[in-house]
Order: sequence, then C-alpha cells, then structure tokens
Amino acid sequence: AVAALQSLSLMGNLVSSKQESPPPLPRVISSSRWELRARPNGLVSVDDFALQEQIEIDTELDEGEALVQVEMLSVDAFLRTMLDEKAYHGAISLGDTLPALGYGRVIASASPKIRPGSRVMGMLGACTVAKLSAEQAAMLMPMISLPGVPPTAFLGILGITSGITAWVGVHAVARPPRRGETALVSGATGATGSVAAQLAKVAGARTIGVAGGPAKAAYCTSALGLAGCVDYKAERPAGEQLDELCPDGIDFYFDTVGGPLLDEALKRLNRGGRVVICGASSQYNGNLNVGTVRGPSEYLKLAERGASMLGYNVLFYMHKLPFAILHLLWLRWRRKVALAEQVERGIGGFGPAMVKMFTGGHIGKLLVEVAEGGEAAVSAVGATPTQAKAVKLA
Repeated sequence: AVAALQSLSLMGNLVSSKQESPPPLPRVISSSRWELRARPNGLVSVDDFALQEQIEIDTELDEGEALVQVEMLSVDAFLRTMLDEKAYHGAISLGDTLPALGYGRVIASASPKIRPGSRVMGMLGACTVAKLSAEQAAMLMPMISLPGVPPTAFLGILGITSGITAWVGVHAVARPPRRGETALVSGATGATGSVAAQLAKVAGARTIGVAGGPAKAAYCTSALGLAGCVDYKAERPAGEQLDELCPDGIDFYFDTVGGPLLDEALKRLNRGGRVVICGASSQYNGNLNVGTVRGPSEYLKLAERGASMLGYNVLFYMHKLPFAILHLLWLRWRRKVALAEQVERGIGGFGPAMVKMFTGGHIGKLLVEVAEGGEAAVSAVGATPTQAKAVKLA
C-alpha cells in the first residue's frame, strides 16, 4: 500500500500530509480504551466490551515504538471475526484492546521512519492514545493530503476495507459486469456494498441492491440511483422480489452477506454468470470456525449454467492498488461514485458502533471521531459525547 501511494506521489498527484511538531510530553499521559471483556456468543453486544478510562501510559519508548494520538477510527465487519477464539484475521485475547483501523497524529516516536507530528494510518485499536510496539509501528502508513479529499476518505471510499475492496471485487476478481447485464449487490447500503453497486452501475449493468428496511431500500434507488432494491426484511420473500426485479436472471452477484440470499441468487444465475464472494456478514456472529456457517445448497447451479463463484482477499490484489485509487478518485471527482459517512462522536461511541454494524443501525461508512476535528490536544483525548453527526457524502 505504501508503494502504491509513493507511485502516485511520483505522478505529482499527492501532497504530503502537513506535519506539526507536537508539544513536549509528560512522562505519563492518560488514555481511554475499549477492551474485550467476554467472547461474544452470537450477536455482538456492548456487554462483551468494557470502556477503561484514565489509563496511564508511559511515554518513554523503546527502539522502534511510537505513540499516536488517535483521531478517527473505522468500524468494519471483519473486526467481529477477531473477537472469536479462532480468527482468520487474527484473534485477540480477553482484556486486549478492541482492534480498529484508523488514523492519528504521532506524538512521540523511537523509529527513524516515523516522524513526530506526522499523521499516520493503520491498526491503532479502539483507544484515544495508542502505544505501538516496534512491530505494530512498522505497519503504519503515512497519511497523504489531496485537494478536496477529506482524510476520512482514506478509511472509506479510498480505504482498503471499503472502496478498494469494492473496486477489486467488481473489476479484478471475475469478468466485470457490463452493459446489457444484470448485477446484484448485497449489503448495498454498507461501506463496501454501496461502492460496489455504484461501480457496477458505472460499468453499464442494470444494478439491483439488497438491503434491510424501507428506508435503506429507498436509499438504494434514490441516493445510489440503482434500478431497484430487494428488501430482505419485508414480508414478501426475497426470492419473489428477485423474480420481479431480475426477470432476465442475474449475470453478476457481488455478495457481502452470504446465508440464504446466496442460494436465491444462485437459483437465478444466468449462463456464464459470476458470483464474487467478498464476505458473509450474516455468518460472522458465532458461526465462523465452529462448523455452523450456512453454506450454499444451490451450488450445482454453477455447473448447470457454466457459471463461476470466486472468493477473494483484497490483500492478494495489492498490485491493483494504484489502478483502484486512481479510478476511484476519477469517479469521485466526476460525482459518479460517493460514500456516505456516519460519524459517531467520542471514544465512548465505539462499542455501540460495533453493535450498529450488525443490527442495521447505519448507512455507508461507520466511523468514530475520537479527537474532534482531528486536532485535539493530548490532554483532551478521551472526552465525551456519543451522538452521531449527520450522514454526509465524501
């Protein structure tokens, strides 16, 4: 990812993030953090977490370590998988800080590659001040500044877990959707799904979304401009809605949800159809790694119709990163693709935001603003309210 950003910089498109020298630090500063209290049993609950406040952090650093004042955190579905005892993305232990990607300002560094005052991005954790080991600090990426592009875009529409994941799934895994085809996208109001749906639409396909509830279904057609939306929470079965909205079958299915809906899509797959498995959020709450994941029972439709189903990990496509970033920037500038942001205020909002991720409580990219405006002083870190900002497009 760093190499990709550097390659763009050589093209003259990037401006380095402004660096400010931080004030001298006392020997000990305080931080707040969310920690894992108990392994979730099924749907994640705030009771599985504990918010620890006024934790003392020693600012003396060993070689390679860094101290980062966290400004913004990303709430992502894959984080739920890390709370189980076994996890593909790496499990955390009880008492550990909840994992979270984000960005913040370096307030102290014992690494020659990380400059105090610079803004960095990476796995910081759900806390107000992150003390990173040498290994963790080495994984940080420098933040960049682009005219007219807010820093939150690098967690959202240009973020590896959202916009980049959507771009790879639509353009790099299987033959992309095209004019004259019907594309179906599940989780179409989420951070990844909404970008994927817009990309399929831009590619010329007649695009149908899947979302839960009348408000989200309306968002798909009005805000995203999709041809229709399956409301899986409606009394009318999803299969009947698909028959109406996809009378000519499905050519391309971008799936972030899994479960029964995948079978419904397979039943309606056209000859030469493509299914791209991005994720299975419906299975993340207790089914992974214990043998209870609901898999597709209609997979033989792939053979019957000469279709394909491919899964992917975005990290296996890092060579596509420069193309993805440039294309997304171009489409964003032309107002062809956008991503709503729902921002919760204060570190106290992170735990409830994790619950919202799986209970339909958000649209677009879900973020937690830890330091208001991204410029709060260290002494102010950890304060307070948890009300959400208005949803905005970025």
